[in-house]
Amino acid sequence: MTPLLSTRHLWQLGFAEIPRPLALPRDYDVVRVGMGLGLTAIEMMIDQGHHVGPLLCCIQHHKLLVPVRAGTAHWWGAPHSDCGRGPAQRCETCGGLAACRSRLWMLPAGPLAAATTEPGALHHHLSQMRSRLRDVSSQPQGARVRETCHV
Repeated sequence: MTPLLSTRHLWQLGFAEIPRPLALPRDYDVVRVGMGLGLTAIEMMIDQGHHVGPLLCCIQHHKLLVPVRAGTAHWWGAPHSDCGRGPAQRCETCGGLAACRSRLWMLPAGPLAAATTEPGALHHHLSQMRSRLRDVSSQPQGARVRETCHV
């Protein structure tokens, strides 16, 4: 069985939605993305030295909610995720869904911890990961991707 939250970085976990992390600013926007794509992009950001803020994980909907600076929703426009204005922390944007019951906060440990995640770097890494996934899924079943070594 594949673990739901698989990461190679250290995190502080808050096994409840409330209280929210003290580091969060009063006003922020929220990027909503699938858990797998989102955590992979966040790990790449940490690997490359980008600042990452607290993350809200919804186990029920397999979503990652990433607080970013206020105003990000005005320019986000990405096919891999959506960004909502204000600190509303709903997982799904369509109506009629039951409220989330199993969410937890993840706070990055170490010197790259920030109040919010860098939105430009997040957008870039999510787009890069989505592109890689699309390239792999477009390969015929059983086809191998050749790697060329340039020495």
